[in-house]
Amino acid sequence: MKNKSQKKLEQTVSRRFLFLSLFKGSIIGTIGWKLFDLQLVENRKYEKLSDNNQFNYRIIAPERGRILDRKMRLLAGNMDGFSLVLNWNKYLNVHQIIKNISTIIILNEKDINNFYNKIRYQKNDFSKQILITKKLSQKDVAKLAVRIIEFPEISFSMSKRRVYPQGIIAGHITGYTGPYSKNIENTSLHGIDVGRRGLEKFFDAQLRGEFGRKRNEVTSKGYVIDSQIYENTKPGSDIQVSLDMKLQAFAVERLQRGNYDLVFVDNKNIKNQISKLKNFSYVSKNHVYINKKKKVVNPQSGSLIVMDINNGEILCSVSSPGFDPNIFSKDLEVDDWNYVKNNSRSPLLNRSMAGVYPPGSTIKMAVALAALESGIIDYNTRFSCNGSKELGTSKFHCWAKDGHGNLNLMEAIEQSCDVFFYELGLKVGIDKIALMMRKLGLGQYYDIQIHDRAKGVVPNIEWKLKRDGLNWSLGETLNASIGQGYILTTPLQLVTMVSRIANGKFAVNPSLTISSEIKKFKVLNINNEHLNFIKKAMEKVVVGKKGTAKNYKIGSKNIEMAGKTGTVQVVRITELEREQGLIKNEDRPWEKRDHALFVGYAPTINPKYAISVVVEHGGSGSSVAAPIARDVFKHLFKL
Repeated sequence: MKNKSQKKLEQTVSRRFLFLSLFKGSIIGTIGWKLFDLQLVENRKYEKLSDNNQFNYRIIAPERGRILDRKMRLLAGNMDGFSLVLNWNKYLNVHQIIKNISTIIILNEKDINNFYNKIRYQKNDFSKQILITKKLSQKDVAKLAVRIIEFPEISFSMSKRRVYPQGIIAGHITGYTGPYSKNIENTSLHGIDVGRRGLEKFFDAQLRGEFGRKRNEVTSKGYVIDSQIYENTKPGSDIQVSLDMKLQAFAVERLQRGNYDLVFVDNKNIKNQISKLKNFSYVSKNHVYINKKKKVVNPQSGSLIVMDINNGEILCSVSSPGFDPNIFSKDLEVDDWNYVKNNSRSPLLNRSMAGVYPPGSTIKMAVALAALESGIIDYNTRFSCNGSKELGTSKFHCWAKDGHGNLNLMEAIEQSCDVFFYELGLKVGIDKIALMMRKLGLGQYYDIQIHDRAKGVVPNIEWKLKRDGLNWSLGETLNASIGQGYILTTPLQLVTMVSRIANGKFAVNPSLTISSEIKKFKVLNINNEHLNFIKKAMEKVVVGKKGTAKNYKIGSKNIEMAGKTGTVQVVRITELEREQGLIKNEDRPWEKRDHALFVGYAPTINPKYAISVVVEHGGSGSSVAAPIARDVFKHLFKL
């Protein structure tokens, strides 16, 4: 038999064995559960982390599509560029690396500051590629490449920089590209630009193409040991537009020259004048414009548009002053930005599409058509002009101080008699005038391939009541009848109006693209006899003995233009000023001079093209805008 001490020993051993077994079992169970958790439950999580430690991916920007004119001339394309990238991780002595690189090539201070800012705002410690500069020349690449063993942390990439070979000539239409703002902090997207303005913005999706991806195999410290294309890019599509760059270039120069003379800068008097001018624009490095008084002046500001009256294609769209879109595609410099931003003549404004102006007498065809379509007058209706029209206690003047005498509708359009149209406006009423203006394309947006556009204003009784809570007055009808007062139009709307009149059948809409398909437009629904009468009156403006543009005929046996001049007051003239004698346009400060306008079409037989010319503060539409239109038509028809 076992004694008590033996039994006690056995019990103690058993308890200890049981305890050790339980302890061992718990350890094995814990390890087993952890292995199960790692291999099955958390498998996806750690597999992903492992892949991220071994590989990183970089977005590859596709080559952006080109923008071409109607004859396949390049408006926007791509140029090879080289970028310098740091394969960054938290262990690197970044300042020393940049210092060493700077001993070999010159780094732009702005680029270095941007680089350090990107590092400063890193949200994690994962290795990644950070752009140092994208302005490397081939010479810079060669210098660094021969010493690449000293810089295992850097790599090069070839990219495409957007270039605009037409520069300022088509800047408002092409627009420009810039970084995608939502991803500006994502350093893997440093090479990706999107359209910011103009055609670049409107056609961004087609031009941009599809992104690719590059997979880099990296060490634990972020060094790239292998790099492969993971997904290929798909280049963007080319866009062909309706512009003709040869015509565009001529129109830019002709609009800016106006009635000025071109002279060399290499003259003491000229240099003296330039030194005293602010916001002055050179025509070129060696030439400037002078006016009739031999004073140095800025190029004319304004708009010029030429449009095909049958399909609505815009052959030329000029806005002056312009800007060079290339300044935005190579990192905008402070001086360049300050010039375009602070320039009093607003070079960033696309005057052709988004500039709004009172149309002046160029609107008189719409008033006449409203009266004819309403049956209020006929072709022989006559009114007498003695130089002014009295309404209540107010007097509304004609541009001809002594009046035009007794005239009919065709004569009134030919001579642009204001008093005749005052009488006509009172008979027709503002609502019917407004309806005709809208039918001819005013006061509306067009489905055109550009976002920079304005609607303008075509007022009527309801419009004023809704806007101001006031009733419309007869005096406001008189102002509207000659294109003054509340009415505002864009040059694009004016050229569309003339296109519809010249076409005579369809409500043509403007377009910046070429289409192989025949475009379908709504029927204009205006009496064809009335339209032919108006077109005959527009011919008289140019070829008639008393026409306001009689001095600026094309003069060809086969081709002549028809049109309508307009001179728009920008400041109110008081009765006292009239009595004392009006100051000539050229003697007033630039901003107080009248706007000069001309709208027209050519040829008069089987019309093909319409034109609108607006010269801001240019003076007389007859003497400034009309000759510009004539010269553009002569160039277009090779006369």
